[in-house]
Amino acid sequence: MIMKWRMFLMVVIAWLVTACAAPVAPSNEYLLMDAELSDVEAQATPVIAVQLMPVYVANYLAGNEIVLVTTQGSVHRSKSNLWAETLSPQLTRLTQQRLEKTLPNITWFGGQRLPANAIATLSIDVDDFYADLDGVIHISGRWQLISELGELSISNTFSVKDILKSDGYSTMVQTLSSSWFNHVIDSIAKDIARTLNR
Repeated sequence: MIMKWRMFLMVVIAWLVTACAAPVAPSNEYLLMDAELSDVEAQATPVIAVQLMPVYVANYLAGNEIVLVTTQGSVHRSKSNLWAETLSPQLTRLTQQRLEKTLPNITWFGGQRLPANAIATLSIDVDDFYADLDGVIHISGRWQLISELGELSISNTFSVKDILKSDGYSTMVQTLSSSWFNHVIDSIAKDIARTLNR
């Protein structure tokens, strides 16, 4: 019995030593960056308050893995190239920063305490936020602005494609970032300004 116990203990120790010595593949982590935030052109609007709801992303995008999708719909999740923060909070925080700069007459509320009176709400749903194996990024979804009275002020869809200028996850992240801010959020801001100025 003692011999079996010693043998078992030696196997466990050998396994632990081997497991600790096994090389771990390093991972790269990425954040979206709004590189052109300081150059944003402000749009004039009436003075109102809007709550930006958390940006909703489709479930297949909700993890930390950066996603590639084939034209046949196969999803490939990178094990060593990851988001440093999941997409929803990244997109929510950076979208609010961009909208605060683009539509400065609007008081934007995120997760902080809201005023007692009713305010308008902006919601954004993201269906696609990935690159395909042909080097094209895809961003699509929909958004809507609900007035402080609970009525639909404006809603629209967005669909952006852009070609990666070089290979690599870093280029992919930069292209996704610039497309999100310059084509999706700036377009939403212009539509909101146009609607509010009627």
